[in-house]
Amino acid sequence: YGTDAASMAYELLKEAGDIIKERVNRESRIVIKPNLVLKSKASQGATTHPEIVEGIIRFLKDCGADNITIAEGAWVGEHVTSFDYCGYTDLSKRYNVKLLDTKNDKLIKMEYKGETYKVCESIVQADYLINVPVLKAHCQTDLTCCMKNLKGCIPDSEKRRYHSVGLSKPIAALNGLVKPDLNIVDGICGDLTFEEGGNPVEANRILLGYDAVELDSYCAGLIGYDPIEIGYIR
Repeated sequence: YGTDAASMAYELLKEAGDIIKERVNRESRIVIKPNLVLKSKASQGATTHPEIVEGIIRFLKDCGADNITIAEGAWVGEHVTSFDYCGYTDLSKRYNVKLLDTKNDKLIKMEYKGETYKVCESIVQADYLINVPVLKAHCQTDLTCCMKNLKGCIPDSEKRRYHSVGLSKPIAALNGLVKPDLNIVDGICGDLTFEEGGNPVEANRILLGYDAVELDSYCAGLIGYDPIEIGYIR
């Protein structure tokens, strides 16, 4: 808990430092996946605070990591991911990390329980994937956090298909295919009424966990849901 998001993220990672240091080194391909689904400042409750990602980068650099990419793709209808507007272009320059718009990434076809899914190549090939969602509400799934944040790792054609068949089953399948090594939840001021933000609720907290299902279940409870009510968790 606190108001200095960069220091909070750094200190939280220090608590799990040995586990992370065993997995990352100078050659590791590390991908950080925030939520930058639309052109909106983090203070509005819809996008990941760049200060949290800054704290993550500082910790990774101190661990010797040198191959770090921030990857995200805007929602369907937006053709350019809002790296610049949300403060990530400046972050990438200051810390010499790469930015990847997943809308421009190559795709890999993967099978899960007899069905084919397309996932962005850079996500699948990452040696260490850090998922940094915002804890907020969603008009269709009630909750969006760790599991749903992975929708930014798929092409627009897949996003449309997910919506056409109902979001819960394909989001669950995607999490069967892509398992982040680390989840750091931005609970600073998520909007608890709508995923596009505008009504932020100040909570000044961030959370860390290794299992996206477990952490989403906990976060569902934080904002008033029984986890079993959330279709993709169930």
